[in-house]
Amino acid sequence: MKENIAAPRRFKRLIADYNSVAIVLVLLIIASFVVDGFNGKSINTILIQASLYGFVALGLALVMITGNIDLSVGYQVCTAAIVCVLVLNATGSMIVAALAALVVGMLTGSINGLVVTKIGVNPLIATIATNYIYKGFSYYFTENGALSPLKENKDALKGLAKAQLFDTKWLTVTIIIFVVVLALMYFLLYKTRFGNALYITGDNPEAGAFAGINTKNTTFMAFLLCGLFCACAGVLFASDSSGVTYTLGEGKDVFAISACVIGGIKMVGGKGTMINVLSGVLIMRIISKALDMLLLPQQWSNFVSGTLLIVILLVDALSSRRKT
Repeated sequence: MKENIAAPRRFKRLIADYNSVAIVLVLLIIASFVVDGFNGKSINTILIQASLYGFVALGLALVMITGNIDLSVGYQVCTAAIVCVLVLNATGSMIVAALAALVVGMLTGSINGLVVTKIGVNPLIATIATNYIYKGFSYYFTENGALSPLKENKDALKGLAKAQLFDTKWLTVTIIIFVVVLALMYFLLYKTRFGNALYITGDNPEAGAFAGINTKNTTFMAFLLCGLFCACAGVLFASDSSGVTYTLGEGKDVFAISACVIGGIKMVGGKGTMINVLSGVLIMRIISKALDMLLLPQQWSNFVSGTLLIVILLVDALSSRRKT
């Protein structure tokens, strides 16, 4: 009898936790009927864009699980992209350039983590401040509007994001890297002590401290990993665009927050999965692609995404009240 009662409860909880997956499927069905020309090629473009933006959302999700926020992710992406191009022009090695960008990403993430955990500054204020620092760095090196690789390095930079395995559009290097990282993060969150510490830090840091979890170090590592994933995005964005523009960092913080919340990452912390991140990013990119194919201005994409975000927040708030 207990098993019969428990099964519906588990099913309801599963639906509540992963309703964003259903939204993805509904949007795909609507787009295929409403948008003329929405086909496999369109989905391939969505997947490539989702893998680029997904790294930013993935990094921010880790920070949000701990109950914090990072508003500097956009210009962490831009900073890493600039370092990648600068080092590539200086050394001619794409490997060295990518590694340099990843190191810089860990540095920017570490700065955010130290300011929040060691100095004790509110994460909202701290990351607004560091965002201006990274933005100033980005504007300084793109004072002419853009930073481009030298002619002899352009193919090396462009080849990273454009490379395809087995001449298959679905198997680009960008998509493969993102899927592998998602799988690794799934393992990290569910199969390691660090993943458990992330959730406990966001859900109940006092209880975590009593249980012997160093919540400050856990939060610091979340910010560091966020910077690392932003750097991954920066390298891939630079490769995809064959350079860096000063606007690269604009709007990516809002996109990442929206994708995480729409996907099911809780702002209060303690809850969220890699499936939530993936579905949230896909929702945002499907909306953007469909409206773009309908030749509607970007404002409509922002309007639809914002409306969906408000609806999900209202539903979440109402369901939380019912549980209380």
